[in-house]
Amino acid sequence: MADLKIAVLGAGSFVFGPGVLSQAILENNLGSVELALMDTDAEVLGLMAGLGRLMAVESHKPVRITTHTERDTALAGADYVICAAAVQGRRRYQIDHDLIQQFYPGHMITEFGGVAGISYSLRQIALILDITADMKRRCPDAWLLNVANPLPRVCQAAHADGIQTVGFCSVALAAHSALWQLLRGDPPLAYPFTPAIKMWQMTTAGVNHFTWVLELADRQTGADLLPRVRQCIASGATSGNPQTEALCRETGYLLAAGDNHVRDFLKPPRPVPAPHVPFHGDERERWQRLQLLRTIVADELNWEPLFEQVSWERPVDFIAAHTGSRELTFSALNLSNAGQMPDLPAGVFVETPCTVRAGHVQPQRIDLPESVQAMTRHPAQVSDTITRAALTRSRKLVYEAVELDPTIEDKAAGIRAVDACMAAHADLLPAYS
Repeated sequence: MADLKIAVLGAGSFVFGPGVLSQAILENNLGSVELALMDTDAEVLGLMAGLGRLMAVESHKPVRITTHTERDTALAGADYVICAAAVQGRRRYQIDHDLIQQFYPGHMITEFGGVAGISYSLRQIALILDITADMKRRCPDAWLLNVANPLPRVCQAAHADGIQTVGFCSVALAAHSALWQLLRGDPPLAYPFTPAIKMWQMTTAGVNHFTWVLELADRQTGADLLPRVRQCIASGATSGNPQTEALCRETGYLLAAGDNHVRDFLKPPRPVPAPHVPFHGDERERWQRLQLLRTIVADELNWEPLFEQVSWERPVDFIAAHTGSRELTFSALNLSNAGQMPDLPAGVFVETPCTVRAGHVQPQRIDLPESVQAMTRHPAQVSDTITRAALTRSRKLVYEAVELDPTIEDKAAGIRAVDACMAAHADLLPAYS
């Protein structure tokens, strides 16, 4: 029997799955470990397991791979549960899109904000509560390491249900690319943003997808670079994020995630942006990735091409630090607010730097500048209201979230659209009263 068991829910994802396998087998030394891969797609699950076994053999690691199309057996006795699950994500999102176009034409469609964000949150919270119910039966002491969106709402619901929960998102890292453009006038950087990370020390904090660059220093000289950022933006330099840069002129601080994400929490720009699809790859791309995976597992090709597009999130690094003696500092972890961000409501999930070592998880205390406090409290309040609505099955709180959400400008149309979406997904949701 392995010394450690990690259940991986949603392991068949072509972006998430290979990344977790690489972290668990190639990049970290976890000792004797079982990776319990779970997915409802049996073919992709089998191929992903085959990939993992190839990695384990070639790297001489004591890793046992098991496959599960049912959650129950995957969770049994797990020490950690990594979750990237969504039920029929792309198809259900399209249903929301079509209903919003019918009941609220012209409304911005995004992953976190507006009607689509509320509908997606309610579905994802219903799913995570099914998972946490199973965890309380099968592995009650396990940690839930969640990468599924809408992240702070899913995490808060799981934590409220009694499961130790950490959320992983690396969107804030993209600030390195924007800052590279603003400060140097160079083309944008691609992940993993190595030149900028080597050059600068950056601190971000806030709520997921709405975090601020609060500190930026030159690693060699220690010089504070935020005044230069403000000066560059005031002089007309741009990274192609007009909303974010306008807020920097107003508050003195740059939002890390860029316009594609922060627009979910602000009054919509004009013209309203095209709908954002939060799922990787269309059907053609998925078929290509499936063919590539088949070829690799048949031992006709090495696995490096699979890692050209992998998840940025690093949950296995957390496991390695949490179970070992090596201290690791994460630039951003999402945890329940137990005072690490005193300017935001207690109990909501907030994103701060965090140190992990040998069973200890210590988030850094962050005091938000006064100029951004109220602006950051509002998305936290919206997320908290949606989460409480899902936990209590309260339609009244769903409507309250509509009233609070600044992206929903026509509240009556927003309520009609939310009702239509909830009815369309009734097979995935509990009854709301």
